[in-house]
Amino acid sequence: MKNVFFWSAPAWLLALSGCASVPDAPRPFPLIAQQYSAMPDGVARDGATAAPQALDTWWKLFDEPLLDRLVTQALQASTEARMSIARVREARAMREAALTQYRPQGGLRAGGERRGSRNLGHRSSALDMQGAGAGAQSSANLDLLVSWELDLFGRGDALQRQADGDFGSAIYGAYAERAALVAEVARTWFEAQRLTAALADAQATVAIQTRLQEVLARKVERGLAPVSESARVDAGLLSAQANALVLQSQLDATRRALLVLVGMGDEPLAALDLGHEQTRPPALPQAMPAELLSRRPDVLQARAQMQAAAGGLDLARLALLPSVTLTPGIGLNWQKQAASLGTGFWSLAGNAVLPVLDRPRLLANARAQGARAEQAVIAYEQVVQRAFSEADQALLRMAPDERRIAALEQAQQRARAAYEAAVKGYGAGFFDLIVVLDSELVYREARVALTNARAEALTHAVQVFQSLGGGWARGAKAQEAESNGEGIDG
Repeated sequence: MKNVFFWSAPAWLLALSGCASVPDAPRPFPLIAQQYSAMPDGVARDGATAAPQALDTWWKLFDEPLLDRLVTQALQASTEARMSIARVREARAMREAALTQYRPQGGLRAGGERRGSRNLGHRSSALDMQGAGAGAQSSANLDLLVSWELDLFGRGDALQRQADGDFGSAIYGAYAERAALVAEVARTWFEAQRLTAALADAQATVAIQTRLQEVLARKVERGLAPVSESARVDAGLLSAQANALVLQSQLDATRRALLVLVGMGDEPLAALDLGHEQTRPPALPQAMPAELLSRRPDVLQARAQMQAAAGGLDLARLALLPSVTLTPGIGLNWQKQAASLGTGFWSLAGNAVLPVLDRPRLLANARAQGARAEQAVIAYEQVVQRAFSEADQALLRMAPDERRIAALEQAQQRARAAYEAAVKGYGAGFFDLIVVLDSELVYREARVALTNARAEALTHAVQVFQSLGGGWARGAKAQEAESNGEGIDG
């Protein structure tokens, strides 16, 4: 026995030193690691995911009860939300299955047999007919088979980190799907609001053209205006009516898309009442909460994938070390021939396996897993850098929206005043039709620009919330708009 240990000692030392030939995964940049070292309450420091974190309710900052109801409906009944929940259940079950690898395995085995035999030779005497060569035998057995791989080198901890990382990645992937669903609901609803406002503008244009047509008809009857001007106004009225028809069809299609998003695809369009006023986006606060970016689902998912890859690397390194497995057993055996006989037995066995011939394959697998871990770290850094870039760009786009809307509201008011003055002057004979048409065009363009600006501001707000991973406190002090009058009065 001593000779066996003596000759096997070099192989054991080779196995213990095998992990040194596999490089460790690189660490993320210190700045990124410090920025995102604070995980949310649902994730422990070692990567073990506990209770999932609630989705940030940034849409409540718009103060729109209908939007709140639509989002709640979408998160409960839409196919995307239900699919994400099913993926989380699948990931949880897979994690539980993976964590049982280093627990005792096995089960009960029951068996039975009945065997009959008959002597086919000559019958020489009654003794031969009653001998051991004739008759029936019955047997039954019940065994408990157990196999237990001992965790001597920390494989269970490495497997725990890998399973927790995979589970966290699945959870944050589901969060990303639900967050994208909420953003899509908000964007579609705001687009429906834009089309509703644009349709109202088109209908206002139809009303204006109709009113102008009536005024012009009276002037033509009195010989104060040529017939060609009437034809020009008629063309404008028909064009406005056609534009209203197109906007109505686009609005109906958008409402249907919104109903499908919230899981009400079979409901009539009348079930969705959008109102007539466009929502005003929330103002930016003076200071952004530092934890917003760290709550982005893609950042958390990339971090979980990095932790899973690190656990996989540890498992690949530990595969070079020996494994020890115990195989205890206990059972009952019952036999019946001429008399019944029952016995019970137990056993305790074990084996140790040292990888030798498959060592090159295990080393290659470990190096490949190390490369995967390095890729996961790089991917995490890419996601963090993209998050900073998207947040910066979204904030830059949203910053001038409030002043832009204020300027366009003032422009619309002045354009409306100019148009009404031109209509009065045309009725009194002071202005030509071209003046009225030009002022109506300016008024119409001002209305369209304001409607589009409000819709773009809402889209920018949704982009900000997505890029920041959530919203800010409702009581946060908003940025004060500059009052120097640039672009407003000029």
